[in-house]
Amino acid sequence: MHNLLQLIVRYSNFLLLLGLEVVAFVFVVHGNKYQQVAASGAANVVTGSIQLAHDNVTSYFHLRADNAQLLEENARLNAEILELQNGQTRKRDVNDTLSTRNREPLSSEEVPYIRADLDYSFIPARVIAFSEDRHHNYITLNKGSRDGVTPDMGVIGKDGIVGVVQSVSTHFAVVAPVIHEGIYISAMIRKNDYMATLHWHAPGIRHAALEDVARHVDVRLGDTIVTSGLSAIFPADVPVGVVSDVSLGEGDSYYDIDVALATDFNSLRTVHILNYAHRNELDSIQ
Repeated sequence: MHNLLQLIVRYSNFLLLLGLEVVAFVFVVHGNKYQQVAASGAANVVTGSIQLAHDNVTSYFHLRADNAQLLEENARLNAEILELQNGQTRKRDVNDTLSTRNREPLSSEEVPYIRADLDYSFIPARVIAFSEDRHHNYITLNKGSRDGVTPDMGVIGKDGIVGVVQSVSTHFAVVAPVIHEGIYISAMIRKNDYMATLHWHAPGIRHAALEDVARHVDVRLGDTIVTSGLSAIFPADVPVGVVSDVSLGEGDSYYDIDVALATDFNSLRTVHILNYAHRNELDSIQ
């Protein structure tokens, strides 16, 4: 308090001058019609500028919501097109399907590597958080239990496999991606259907190892690796990556194989969460 009083005393002359100028300005404006109009116009300009800046900021922060709405609408329109194209093999009424199901049929435009006749549907989601520098990386999505998401659902992107849903809250889901040391993906070499296991090791996020490939198997650089379809999490033939390195030591029983992953996690922004229509039935008998 003492310091404040000292500051006021020190600048008393300046503060007095400033106060007198404010009083003089008020008298001038209120005593002259022209000054009143000019002051009012200046105030309107300032107020309008502030309001415009506020609207611009508000519109910017609404872009995410608008993009999410466009994503949902795109999925819905693609679903209607897919239903019409497959009307002979899937005898369903489009309007009835869309009104009774929360999940959309897979779109051939969004995920062209999944056949339309498979009993999978998807929930489009946006990536809102992502880690890449851990042994157990994660991806957080903006869809949760209220959208029909449950643990153990597969997650794919436009280029291929992304990961598996680990935990779910009302509005969000956490995904263990392929680049997670606790995740093992059942994969196969497309050209000969040889089954193997994809497993990632830190730190690089663009490559993973294809394990359990015996030395008698024909595997070469450039071979395409896809999912095997042995579980309800992913259908078969979802792109995993391409063989980028192969080595076999003398006396080794299995290859050392490096796979360049199909998904670029650094540029991943939107994904599709997969749901298998007969998952509960399959789980009940296994």
